[in-house]
Order: sequence, then C-alpha cells, then structure tokens
Amino acid sequence: MRGRKDNPESSVSRGTISFLLALGFCLIITAVIGCVGALRENTKVLYIHACFFIFLVSLELIVTVGAAVLSAWVGTGGELRANFFTNTTIQEDVVKHNAYWDQLQTENECCGVDGPQDYSILNRDIPSSCCARAHTLREGGARKQLHATCLSERTYYVRGCEESLRKKKAIKGNIFVTFGAVFGLIELTCIVLAIWMARTIKLERRKLQQNLQAHFET
Repeated sequence: MRGRKDNPESSVSRGTISFLLALGFCLIITAVIGCVGALRENTKVLYIHACFFIFLVSLELIVTVGAAVLSAWVGTGGELRANFFTNTTIQEDVVKHNAYWDQLQTENECCGVDGPQDYSILNRDIPSSCCARAHTLREGGARKQLHATCLSERTYYVRGCEESLRKKKAIKGNIFVTFGAVFGLIELTCIVLAIWMARTIKLERRKLQQNLQAHFET
C-alpha cells in the first residue's frame, strides 16, 4: 500500500459509488415499468415491477451485509501500522512512503498510527504534514519556521490516523445504512402498492365481467 492506487479503502469507495449508480439506474427502469403497468392497467407488468423491486431489495441486503464485513476486514489498524513501520531502504520507496503518509495525515488531520509518539519510536522528527499551518506552505524558510514553531509549541495533531480513519469509516457506514433503510422502505412500499393495484385491477375486471354477464342474461 504505497499510494492511492493500492489503497483498499479507495477501492471500496469506488465500488460503493459504482454500486449506487447501477442501483439508481435499475430503480429508474423499474419505476418506468411500474408507470407503464399502472397507466395501461396491465397486471402482468405490475407483477413484473414488484418482482424487480423484490430482487433489488434482496440484492441491497446482500451487498449491505457484504460491505459491512468487507469494511471491517479491509484497512484495519494492523495493516496501517505495518505500513507505517515498514523498513524501506530504497530511496524511491522512502519517497513514496513519506508522500503517502503526508497526504494521509493532511487529509485526516492526524499524526502517525496511534499518535505523534510513533515517530519517536522510529527516531524521526514529526513531519510538517502533522502541522496544520506548516504543510499548506511550499518548501522554504516560512514553512521551516512554522514547522519548528509547531514542534516547539507542540501544536501538531495528537490524534492517530487509525482513530481518525475509524471514525470516518463509522460515519460512512452510518450514512450507507441510513440511505439503505430509506430506499428499502420506499421499495417495500412500492412492492405493496404494485401488488395491491394489480389485485384491485383483477377484482374490478372480474366485477365488470360479472355485471356484463348478468346484464346480458337478463
């Protein structure tokens, strides 16, 4: 995991977005089928519409459970810690490793895995990416001065990246579950309405046939 390309969390996020886009497309098609069935009072189309929604609800349930399991397994603290304490000897690998952690710490406002003390374990200075004001500047005297001030006054981030990523993952999971529950309720309502409408149409047609038959018999 040396860059964004190899970041499992990014892969999971891209997979989630792709799934939501595909789900939205399927919902549009299913809604169109339902509208056609309702306008034409076609019971077969309405039942197909209900079956599509049942399939989507089942698929969403499977994907939600799978995503929860995958989210708990991918990007764990152990993996993050192993990456941080990687012993790199090649200069190119060192540069990639530092660039990855600089970006990770800046974006998540964190420092190290468990905190800035992780750098003292490696006998390394706390980088400028752990300082909010220093890392935003380009390389130069001002950045070095702010970095030195940050270290002397201990104004660097004290929260570890593992904790920060865990909180972000929890927020994403809650949003995903909330939207899933809302979509699930809407879809279940559509299933009930489609089946109710199909049965109502059948009953009305049966009554109409009975009335016509009674009329012609009299």
